[in-house]
Amino acid sequence: MVRMSILRNYPVICGKKQLGLLQSISLDTAQKRVCALIVSCGMRGKRVVLPEDVESIADGFILAGRSQKYKRGLETSPCVFVRDTTGLLAGRVTDYAIDEQTLGIEAIEMIPGYLPAERRNRLWMYAYVRPESAPELTVPACLGSELIFSREGTEICACPP
Repeated sequence: MVRMSILRNYPVICGKKQLGLLQSISLDTAQKRVCALIVSCGMRGKRVVLPEDVESIADGFILAGRSQKYKRGLETSPCVFVRDTTGLLAGRVTDYAIDEQTLGIEAIEMIPGYLPAERRNRLWMYAYVRPESAPELTVPACLGSELIFSREGTEICACPP
């Protein structure tokens, strides 16, 4: 697995020459996969590399078989907020873990919100879904339960994050 934030500004090589630098990755969080790599080509604008055209992600660069003209429709904005299954806002997404071979999303990194300062560590969530109608991701309800229990001070979460 590789973090999406590490892949930014990687050189993208296509046809034995450098196409440009990886600007962003378009994600389909509902299907847990990468839709497209958006490559900045400097003065020439942007190009798009589809997942099936990515030959390999090496240490420090990305090899691609071909690229396409940039179309705004191929670029999607990633989800920003995370809710638990009870509907409580649990935090926000800070990064994604992507499998280099399949370009599938393996996990999301999130920073919990509304937790005491000593518990504000970044968490990797492997179990999440994106409902069809909601722009946020949904994680198991343990985070929401922990918030309720810590306020009352009577119980602890059965599944700590």
